[in-house]
Amino acid sequence: MSKTKTDNKNIELLKQIAQLRDHIDIHRIIGLNVAALRERDISGAFLGYLQKSAQESLAIYICKIFEASNQNVLNSIPGIIEALPLMSLSDEQKRSFGSFGKMHRNHSDPTEAKAYLKATFEIFCKVHSEPLSRLKEFRDTIGAHSDSKAEISSLPSHAELETLFSFANDFYQLVSRSINNVGPALVPRDVGRGFVRLIEAMGLQKAKFDFDGENSA
Repeated sequence: MSKTKTDNKNIELLKQIAQLRDHIDIHRIIGLNVAALRERDISGAFLGYLQKSAQESLAIYICKIFEASNQNVLNSIPGIIEALPLMSLSDEQKRSFGSFGKMHRNHSDPTEAKAYLKATFEIFCKVHSEPLSRLKEFRDTIGAHSDSKAEISSLPSHAELETLFSFANDFYQLVSRSINNVGPALVPRDVGRGFVRLIEAMGLQKAKFDFDGENSA
């Protein structure tokens, strides 16, 4: 596959990652401020609707981003990996790939791009199989369909959602820099910050954007 096509697929992946960022932020902000919001007489039904919509959307987007592909047609992480040609890595690329791999528990030495990314992805998915399975079940039984037998108590924790987001964003940045030779775009958080400004305008003072001590950049 040409570098242009790989770049296009990676751009489409970025769009999904940006959507995921918004859904995670909205879901978290509601949870952090829900008690104070209810004290302001904001409709509990409306808050529940927003949070449920964010739950369904983040599950759908994580599944799309991590969805396996037997071909290279998907703009998912596996779809991009399968679309890559076999390519030996330069010394500079080896350093970048090695840094990415070590962040996600692949401590082998990178030599070939496709094989290394595939191995790193498989390690990550194995380590995080439980939250990924719960999200897929949520997507399949509640998010995408209405299953009367579905009994899902909760989604993965916020920390687990952030871990899944970080892997996807790290992958996008690595492919941008080291394979496509373009500077990666930053994922904006305008939607979450805009939501905080909205609820503050409703009278909620010092609305929480993130957990205490978390980086809210």
